[in-house]
Amino acid sequence: MKNKVTFWDGVRSAIPVSLSYISIGAAFGIVASAQGYSIWQVFCLSVFLYAGASQFIIVAMMAVNTPISIMVLTVFLVNFRMFLQSLVTSQVFPNQSLISGLLMGSLITDESFGVLTLEQAKRSPITPMWMHGVNVMSYLTWVLSTVIVTALGSLIPNPEKYGIDYALVAMFIGLLALTIDSMVTHEKLSVVFTVMIASILIYVFVGIWASSYLAVLIATVIGALVGALLTSPKQDQTVEVA
Repeated sequence: MKNKVTFWDGVRSAIPVSLSYISIGAAFGIVASAQGYSIWQVFCLSVFLYAGASQFIIVAMMAVNTPISIMVLTVFLVNFRMFLQSLVTSQVFPNQSLISGLLMGSLITDESFGVLTLEQAKRSPITPMWMHGVNVMSYLTWVLSTVIVTALGSLIPNPEKYGIDYALVAMFIGLLALTIDSMVTHEKLSVVFTVMIASILIYVFVGIWASSYLAVLIATVIGALVGALLTSPKQDQTVEVA
């Protein structure tokens, strides 16, 4: 009989994500500092928004005096996928309390959702407390790394020169590679190709009549739905109730 996984098991599972958050958080802190953001402003962005891509977007849009309404709409569209990820996560842990579900959905990110997906693909035992450990560890690492590096950001006044603004893209590429590797190992190869081809075709089709941002959003949502329908994890074997 397997030992029941705990909050601290989730913290340990989140270490790879936390290491990547240190570098991405550092990149954001440097970029924000170069744009004149204070430590307090970066702290509020990281604590209340907690969305790496959107935080980079806000800094870039503020630099060109973009209207607030456009920034709000852009951040909403970019993070709309979180609704889907939170919904999927709630189905993985159907017996948790309302408060637990709200906390889990509030702190989930692409990376923590990726950790959950990888553990499901490996049929590992998981619990709500384990997921909270993953989320809290990731959250605290992000906030601390962005704030601390903002204080030191003046040491690198021109971050674009060193390609630091592309750190977020590099992290997503790494996460994609790990996810595909896990799917190839634990799922049928046909499922992997189906999800990838469906996402690419939808992106190309939607991109003909809509912006690339909307095309990415729609392709992500439909691709995730296709993957969820084709994989159908066996929750009774992989999920435990905390």
